[in-house]
Amino acid sequence: MPMTTPQARRVTRSLTPEEEKRLRRHREQLAAELPDLAERNRMRQEARQEATLSGELRRAVHGSPLSLSAIAQRAGITPLALDEFLTGERTVRPDVLDRLAGVCAAAEGVGRK
Repeated sequence: MPMTTPQARRVTRSLTPEEEKRLRRHREQLAAELPDLAERNRMRQEARQEATLSGELRRAVHGSPLSLSAIAQRAGITPLALDEFLTGERTVRPDVLDRLAGVCAAAEGVGRK
């Protein structure tokens, strides 16, 4: 007998006034944050395309199988510092560049096995 995949059922109900208020507040918050997120994404894409060593390293970071927080932790920097490097808002010292390159190279080797 063939196995079938169970289908999820959608359950709907009306929201309570408190849930509607919370939903409206979350939507407003998201709408307020969206322009900043879009701008940071544009900056990240632009910095990633640089024909420089930093641009090459940014592409390696984005291509890594590791999460950004894992890369930052292994390189000994904060996730915020890594994000600011990826957007081009911050430069990093040569020793940090070396550590980031080492983390990405090690992760690439692990990902290929």
